[in-house]
Amino acid sequence: MDSKIKDTEEQATSVDERGQFIHHAEAVWDERNPYGPPGFRGVFVGYYATLCAAFAAIGGMVFGYDQGVVSVVLVMPQFLSRFTRVSETASGAGFWKGLLTAMIELGALLGAFNQGWIADKISRKYSIVVAVIIFTVGSIVQTAAVDYAMLTVGRLVGGIGIGMLSMVAPLYISEISPPEIRGALLVLEEFSIVFGICVAYWITYGTRYMSGEWAWRLPFLLQMIPSSILGLGILFLPFSPRWLASKGRDDEALKSLGKLRQLPAEDQRVQQEWFDIRAEVAFHKQTSAIKHPNLQSKGTVNSIKLELVSWTDCFRKGCWRRTHIGVGLMFFQVSAITG
Repeated sequence: MDSKIKDTEEQATSVDERGQFIHHAEAVWDERNPYGPPGFRGVFVGYYATLCAAFAAIGGMVFGYDQGVVSVVLVMPQFLSRFTRVSETASGAGFWKGLLTAMIELGALLGAFNQGWIADKISRKYSIVVAVIIFTVGSIVQTAAVDYAMLTVGRLVGGIGIGMLSMVAPLYISEISPPEIRGALLVLEEFSIVFGICVAYWITYGTRYMSGEWAWRLPFLLQMIPSSILGLGILFLPFSPRWLASKGRDDEALKSLGKLRQLPAEDQRVQQEWFDIRAEVAFHKQTSAIKHPNLQSKGTVNSIKLELVSWTDCFRKGCWRRTHIGVGLMFFQVSAITG
């Protein structure tokens, strides 16, 4: 089997006479047997992967909930009586209110930017746990806030956790999903964001009639429930086969893939996908070695440099068009959600 895997990887990738790396687009096998029908119908066939993806999508719900909560809390009389700096009668209230709202976005930017190397280092699963812990700390600070500065710091810390979740949850979903329904399962993340916003609106609609500060503290407190469920439950889900293969843990990757597909490891479809994953990992490593040969040795400094130059690769010739499309799609998506 090892010789077959090696042949597969060599067929999937090669280097031409000029030293340029070539990735062959053709399938490893001439005929591929699907796991089930594509699209929405296939969701019910790969039920275990669907359940895992739906659970990971709780990260999107947490993001949406936090966006929805702050938009209502900011106009609650109970909230404004505590934080007079953002009340309508205060001088410069618009600036301080905007700063408070922007803190979560700034935190999300920092979290998403750093989640890539964290997810590669400790796995997609455990990076979700780290994100949940950071988000929980931020939520505690927001719930217990007694002044504007404390609340702002809580928003920043919580935003870092949200940014990490919004980056790694879709990544985990895409890597555990069968090829035929990968797009359908990724929709769960967007659905969860909108669902979280709706839940936040209804909860704050009810708490706004409560007397005292629990009218705004309770919504901040409740957002820790879904995040805690995600952080604990994700520990029982399989590792990403793609991540295991990238760490050279090929046997574990095959076992994880079989569990996700609810099929024996000897099944031809599982074997095909496993070979494809290994070929893609080999392609990625060889591409990195060709583009950045001086950064392949192990070490913290080289790892940091390789992470930074990987970001710059997105804006170089051959990739910048895709980067612009991706950034444009995300920009209009987030604009629609937050607008």
